[in-house]
Amino acid sequence: MPRIKPQLFWLGRKKFGLNAAKLLPVCRTLESTANELRWIKQHVAETPSIIPFGARVWKLCDKRGKGLPLAYVLGNQPFGDLEIQCRSGVLIPRTETESYTMHLSNILSRSVSKSNSDQQPINIIDLCTGTGCIPLLLYSQLSRSLASTPLNVVGVDISQKAINLSQRNLQHNARLHHFPPPSNLPKAQASSGTQRKVQFLKADIFSPSALDPILSSPVSSSGEWDLLTSNPPYISPHGFGVNTSRSVRNWEPKLALVPPVERVDLHQKHFYDHYFPDDENLLEHKKGVRYQEEDVFYARLLEIARLYKPRRVLMEVGDMEQARRVVGMVLGDKKLRKLYWREGEEGEGGEAQIWRDDLVGFEGYEEVMDVAGEEVKVKGHPEGHGRSVYLRRGGVVDL
Repeated sequence: MPRIKPQLFWLGRKKFGLNAAKLLPVCRTLESTANELRWIKQHVAETPSIIPFGARVWKLCDKRGKGLPLAYVLGNQPFGDLEIQCRSGVLIPRTETESYTMHLSNILSRSVSKSNSDQQPINIIDLCTGTGCIPLLLYSQLSRSLASTPLNVVGVDISQKAINLSQRNLQHNARLHHFPPPSNLPKAQASSGTQRKVQFLKADIFSPSALDPILSSPVSSSGEWDLLTSNPPYISPHGFGVNTSRSVRNWEPKLALVPPVERVDLHQKHFYDHYFPDDENLLEHKKGVRYQEEDVFYARLLEIARLYKPRRVLMEVGDMEQARRVVGMVLGDKKLRKLYWREGEEGEGGEAQIWRDDLVGFEGYEEVMDVAGEEVKVKGHPEGHGRSVYLRRGGVVDL
């Protein structure tokens, strides 16, 4: 990273005062410095305190200048139409995650409004939920676009700190009237008789005894999950040390970014010796395939999809190569391929897609990429990075 020229500090102090010298090392440009200083001042003005305004601004600028992420400095991060509270120890929501969540809500809204004439509940589960940003934004969008449709939204995380924060985010955004309060929220006064439920539960997704009771109870006569989402840890230990920013390494939770080594070793053995006993479920040309250590959560998520058969699955990934590996895992397994590829038996076959990290304005743009000898659609801005893998079950139609 190039050094900042001394004259830039001089210009910053002249334009914005001494606080600019604190912010410039992390902001790098005068424009970014001006924006962050404005947001910090606005935050201080909106949160009264007995500490003088200038002293609080100086203290927050000092924290930011030492590398503390802005979302932790301000205590929140915009996410769609929501204000997501952020705390140390829980991963900060990213704009790329917001982009595909909005796209997902549009797909569900259009598709369900056409097909759900009997008003069955829409069941959504988010694994590794963190702040709860994904299920809360889906709830916010769908509770308005599908106003008369019951919703059952569940977020799951292994971290009690994350569960506590996601529950606070539910209450915080309901209090700000960013969405209609769900019927299970204490003192909720729903504007209609429509049953809507949002809950956050602590469970280890690698523990069937903890997770299966949650997965076994979608609220509908069909007993199906309409959507399973997950933004799991997907960075290798080496990648964490080399490819992430200093701010991420120093301040954000490694647990939410890097799969624990013991999970890789244990689940890789389980995945191939138990999940695929004698390789009977692996297609002939895929036998011997080995995923990378950072892919272990996808092996578990696909194991869950294979067992519970959600109608749609969305998994965030780190890059295009990881997206290709995850799609390859789907295509290489007979049961997953039957569920989520064009060979399904229920009317229209399923589909696996790769979504790039910038879908806004490019929802209709498609390319085709070869993955394991199959043509897989890639959606989003042509210069964007691979950001998520989307699976649609056979017989399910997206509009």
